[in-house]
Amino acid sequence: MSEQLFKPAIRLMKRVSPDVKNLSFLLGALLLIAGSALYTLEYGLSNTPYLYLILTFLLLWLYFYSANIYSLKQSIEQITKTLDEIAQGGYASRVENVSAGEFDRIAGSGNAMLATLQQKSAFLEEYKRVVDASAPLVKTDIDGHITYVNAAYEKLSGYSADALIGHSHAIVRSDQTSDDYLETFWTTILNKEIFKGEFQNRNREGKMFYVESTVVPILDEKGEIFEFISIMFDITARKEQEQELEHRLYIDRLTALPNRTALHRALERSSEHKLILINIDDFNTINTIYGERIGDELLVRFAHKLQTMLSNENLKLFHLSADEFAILADKKVSADFFREDVVLLSHQLNVIELQCFAHTITVRARIGAAAGSENENLRSLISMASLALRDAKKRQQSYAFYSDSADNLLHLEENFLTLEMLDFALNNQTVNVHFQAIANTETHEIEKFEALVRITDRDGKVHYPSEFIPIAKGARLYSQLSMEVFAQTIKMAQHNPSFDFSFNIEMADILDPKSSYFILSRLRQSGCAERIVFELVESQELEGSEEVYRFFKLIKEEGAKIAIDDFGSGYSNYAYLMKLGVDIVKIDGSLVADITTNLNNKRIVKSIINIIHDLGMKVVTEFVEDREIYQMIVLLGADYAQGHFIEKATNLDVTALLQRGEQEV
Repeated sequence: MSEQLFKPAIRLMKRVSPDVKNLSFLLGALLLIAGSALYTLEYGLSNTPYLYLILTFLLLWLYFYSANIYSLKQSIEQITKTLDEIAQGGYASRVENVSAGEFDRIAGSGNAMLATLQQKSAFLEEYKRVVDASAPLVKTDIDGHITYVNAAYEKLSGYSADALIGHSHAIVRSDQTSDDYLETFWTTILNKEIFKGEFQNRNREGKMFYVESTVVPILDEKGEIFEFISIMFDITARKEQEQELEHRLYIDRLTALPNRTALHRALERSSEHKLILINIDDFNTINTIYGERIGDELLVRFAHKLQTMLSNENLKLFHLSADEFAILADKKVSADFFREDVVLLSHQLNVIELQCFAHTITVRARIGAAAGSENENLRSLISMASLALRDAKKRQQSYAFYSDSADNLLHLEENFLTLEMLDFALNNQTVNVHFQAIANTETHEIEKFEALVRITDRDGKVHYPSEFIPIAKGARLYSQLSMEVFAQTIKMAQHNPSFDFSFNIEMADILDPKSSYFILSRLRQSGCAERIVFELVESQELEGSEEVYRFFKLIKEEGAKIAIDDFGSGYSNYAYLMKLGVDIVKIDGSLVADITTNLNNKRIVKSIINIIHDLGMKVVTEFVEDREIYQMIVLLGADYAQGHFIEKATNLDVTALLQRGEQEV
């Protein structure tokens, strides 16, 4: 009713500007009051028509004034209603039907502000949608209780939002997370700092998953923390890949025991260890008689037998090489108990029978033991145990302890001097690569060179591989040495585009992620991959190594060639030559050296050459020391010859070497 009563006045006031309208009300009131006063003074109250006229104008003025008050009240109610909707998140609300001009301007500004807020809210919703689609997100209160999770985290954890909200992250956290790590985490975020780190968790099914989490403290208007927001990235696949690589690096494929690399790492992490080396007597003979399949089974059975003997949790078993195992005792094992363990173990391993498929094989083992201390170089512990093992074999005893005898001390001193020489050479660029020529037996011209490493010590003396390679492997310096040799080989190949260059690579180079990556990257960048030949020493371990197959596949894709070195000595297998994609087979020099006087060796070499040619590969013969041997291997059909008769290894540039005049062969 009141709305209908004031509607005409409200419509009329909307046509009047706010300033003029308010001024008109004020002037009208003043005029009515002044007019009434003048009329009373001049005429008194006797002229009734004029009095009625004044009262009529007064009533009209009161009508319009009341309409203005009503319009203001409606505008205030509309703005209040809109603000309440905004407070509840209704950014789409707008101020409408505002009558008073002053409020109309306020409404216009408010609506413009709301439009901006709505736009920003839409952006925030879009960002939230993107985050929800790409990354798990969790909100927790100041006490660490979950208050919100998005769908991505529900999927990752396997828990529904209802199952998570109200709980702490302990519901998913793995027991592998250390207390120290959690303390660092809470200290960081409670100090209002952003924490970035990795967490290991378990989903609802108990399966492990890993996240890389960024936790941000959210502050209120007083600068106090009222919640935490954590944005995560699922890194489970990366972690599993890292674990797989670590497993390959530190676990022996055959026995599933920690390997030599794992032993070195364990020695570096702690002091005062005690070490037992165990060697199977005449394993090579067993392998030759029964074959590698039975030999592998024997090693697996022997490893299992050793594992059952180790009842002490402070003893850990390792598989170092084909016939060698190690037991590492930490400092919790006293010296007396350690000696008792060694003696007991030697009696248990003196003669044992192992069932390998249909064969019962009698095995004996010898033991070398050594105890280290905090003041000794941990790398020497393996050397000390090796010396004790050597002493046991020499004296035909089942076990021996390392002692500070003159021979042992001298041997260790030599090892330390060699280590010092290696460190000096690697840090002072005195690792030198010599190159030995390889001649084509048909054209009698030099076509290839093999890279051979040498080391020059502080006094300028040149040392050969047999003097330092075993120590470099034991001290974990071999990969660094190998990478330096490969870098120099690539450089020589780039400077001499008319020749192929061979580089000796070992299983250790391929299995070490750092060195294998270095070799592959340098090969790809060299521009001469098709003239690089990788020579790998043949071994039984090579046959079953998937890592080697994958590595050779990659270098073959770059155009490089593969050669097998020392073929024909000890373990030999033609089948895996094809699987590896071998291009060249190098016959072991021990078969070639006396080929002119040893009829059996001559027959073996001829047989190998014929089979290798049938497989579509080339043959290189080593140890060609004189003209007679050279003429014999030419007669037998070898493709290439290498040895002192062709050329001794030299540190001269290949171009300079050839300028001296190629030897007519």
